[in-house]
Amino acid sequence: MSNVTRPFASKVMLASAVAFLFSAAVLAQDQLDTVYEIGNGVKAPKLAHAQKTEFSESAHGKKVHGVVVLAMIVTAEGKVRDVKVIKSLEEDLDKQAVSAVSAWIFEPGTKDGRPVAVHLRAQVEFNLY
Repeated sequence: MSNVTRPFASKVMLASAVAFLFSAAVLAQDQLDTVYEIGNGVKAPKLAHAQKTEFSESAHGKKVHGVVVLAMIVTAEGKVRDVKVIKSLEEDLDKQAVSAVSAWIFEPGTKDGRPVAVHLRAQVEFNLY
C-alpha cells in the first residue's frame, strides 16, 4: 500500500468503527426505551415496597373519599416513572396518590427471564375511616 492510500484507508476504517459503535449505542438505547405491555410472555412487576398515602386535610374536610386510578411505567430497575392520573378523585388526593406511587419500589416485570420496563395501572384508595 502506498503512503497516499494508507491515511485514506485508516480514515475509512475509523469512520466504519465509529458508525458501528453509534449503531450499537442506538440499538441499546432502543432496548432501554422499550416499554412492554403485560401478557404474551411479559410478566407483571411485583410490588416490593409501597409508601402509605396521606389523606389531605382539605379532602378530609370535604369528606371526599374513593379511588384514584393511575398509569405508570415500572422500569427494568423496579422504579416508577411517568405517573399519570387516569381517574381523578380530587386535586389534592390526586397529587397525594401520584406522590405515593412515585416512591413505590417493584421487583421488575420480566420478558424471557430478563427485567424489562412495563406499563402498569394502579388504584390508590382513600377512605374516611
